[in-house]
Amino acid sequence: PETKNSVGSYLIDFLNSGEFDSFTAISAFASESGVSGLAKHILPAKKRFKQINIIIGVDQKCTSKEALREILKLQVNAYVFYFSSRTIFHPKIYLFEGERTSKLIIGSSNLTSSGLFSNIESSILVELDSSLEGKMLLTELKEYFVGIFSFDDPNLKLLTGDLIESLLLGKIIVTEEERRVYERINNEGEEKDISKRLITDLFPKRKTPQIPSEFVVSRRGRTKSKKNSLKIELKISEKSKKEKLVWLRKHLPASSVQAVGEDTNPTGGLRLVQDKFKINNEVINQTKYFRNIVFVKLNWAQIRTKPFVEGAEAQFNVKIKGKSIGTYLLELRHKPSGEAGQGNYTTSISWGKLGDIIRQEKLVGHTLRLFDSNYSDEFFIEIG
Repeated sequence: PETKNSVGSYLIDFLNSGEFDSFTAISAFASESGVSGLAKHILPAKKRFKQINIIIGVDQKCTSKEALREILKLQVNAYVFYFSSRTIFHPKIYLFEGERTSKLIIGSSNLTSSGLFSNIESSILVELDSSLEGKMLLTELKEYFVGIFSFDDPNLKLLTGDLIESLLLGKIIVTEEERRVYERINNEGEEKDISKRLITDLFPKRKTPQIPSEFVVSRRGRTKSKKNSLKIELKISEKSKKEKLVWLRKHLPASSVQAVGEDTNPTGGLRLVQDKFKINNEVINQTKYFRNIVFVKLNWAQIRTKPFVEGAEAQFNVKIKGKSIGTYLLELRHKPSGEAGQGNYTTSISWGKLGDIIRQEKLVGHTLRLFDSNYSDEFFIEIG
């Protein structure tokens, strides 16, 4: 349980070294403790370094509002990278450059106190001298991440106070308190206790490296009152239990639930039609609503040219007649020409392996509800 060979220890050593004049940190996630701990070494290094760059991702709500504010306080060249997709921004690169030598750390350590010191991580330190091989490797790295190192990628935004507030309002990031409360909610209950005991019996505890005191954020004097904490807990608990209804399909037709009859052929999927569903008292335009609003964050790709068809995949947690039957990765298709000026559907969900269960349940005439999750990339389908 020593930390002398951790990524955090190397960052501290290099920031305090006189060998370098440029530092670039690219990390998928950042925590308040990770940034504030490193700040104690970045701030004095600013006097010696010509440039300090920090690029942070904000996917999966793993980077907190407080972490971004700590970065903002450093007054360095800082950016946030984000785009709406199931694909996430996930690199961890720490590059120190000097006239005679450069140091490059690439691995799995995020800019968090645990990622830098106590997690079981894997990283490699590459020492680059002025040789041709060293220059070639550095050039290749910067060419591969050209939009990041040149700061002109369209999904790279300069970190400002306004941007932090926008990310918070857009529910892309959360506060440290909200994240802790949400984790506590997910880890409570008798079933969780039984699971913990079972896992503890299988996998014993072990010593972990101690995180340096400068990388531990004190909550003293800033802890919310029990009343406020309870409000946050209730708010998150309600959100975690109540998903957002994004579509309702009344009286499911035989063609959409795999029912086979003399006059009906199963379509193999669910047609996302209008069915007079309203959002803000306005009936949806089904030809655009599902592709451009409900499923806009999915990683869509062209799968056919003539006619043009897009495809994507998403996780659906499925409940039928009040019983949960599991989570399924289902394929979606969007065919703009399917509308043909007649108000038809353009987007559909293929049942895939779920089709056999759908057929056995005999769901003709039942109601289907489609929900979007507030805290994950999953969607929810309830039929009953």
